Amino acid sequence: MRPKILVLALIGMSIVGVSTFGFLVRAIFYPPAVEMVERYADRDGTRVFDHAGLDAVLHQHVKDGVVDYSGLVADSSGLDAYLTSLGGAPLGELGRDELLALWINAYNACTLRLILDYWTIDGTRLASIRDIPSANRWDAVRWKIGGETVSLSQIEHDEIRRHFREPRIHFALVCASVGCPPLRNSAYTGEEIEAQLEDQTRRVHGSATWFSFDDAANTVRLTSLYDWYAGDFNQTAGSALAFASRYSSTLRAALDIERRPSIDWIDYDWSLNGR
Repeated sequence: MRPKILVLALIGMSIVGVSTFGFLVRAIFYPPAVEMVERYADRDGTRVFDHAGLDAVLHQHVKDGVVDYSGLVADSSGLDAYLTSLGGAPLGELGRDELLALWINAYNACTLRLILDYWTIDGTRLASIRDIPSANRWDAVRWKIGGETVSLSQIEHDEIRRHFREPRIHFALVCASVGCPPLRNSAYTGEEIEAQLEDQTRRVHGSATWFSFDDAANTVRLTSLYDWYAGDFNQTAGSALAFASRYSSTLRAALDIERRPSIDWIDYDWSLNGR
């Protein structure tokens, strides 16, 4: 922690108390806590949305999670056509899996477009999504989806987290950063969403970039996503460690004998996930 931040933290704790101060920090700096429910579980969708346009863009410009932004800047017609199609998406006619796939794809596609919009700032190539002015970033209400105009934050927290009891979405939504889960080079579809989310989650937990467990030291290194969205993992698995253990047999074995590993949070790398 930087000295100035440490001093402020100590002052804050002395004024309001440790537990209250911790609550305030989470409220200010962390994503909003939500109650995850399956709003669309019983909906029988009558339509399938076509994600072929995005699929083609991802196949052409994404490899091993790295995005060829220069190529997208040179030809964004496919991405823009897909974003236009989202504006007319029949949200009310899509079943649960179709709708979840659409919102995940929409978030990732809109993020790609956002990076292209700010590919250079004052003549300097963008190095991080956080270099984009905050008012124009996650909270900018500009994306047209199914007749609605929403922000990236609204897509993530309101349309997805509040309406789907599905914590694996945190390994599918990609905010254009190296610390994010890797962007797939294919679009999510309603027909394959379960297998795709499971594959994506296993991929994340199979890489030391986001997860590792040192059995001898009894220490788990976890992506900060588990910290930021702790409530989502608590609601569905009881704890972040319990959820992560679904993808690590050694961690599962440790928890089964009531060992409680310490957690080492992996620093989040906000560098751009591309070239």
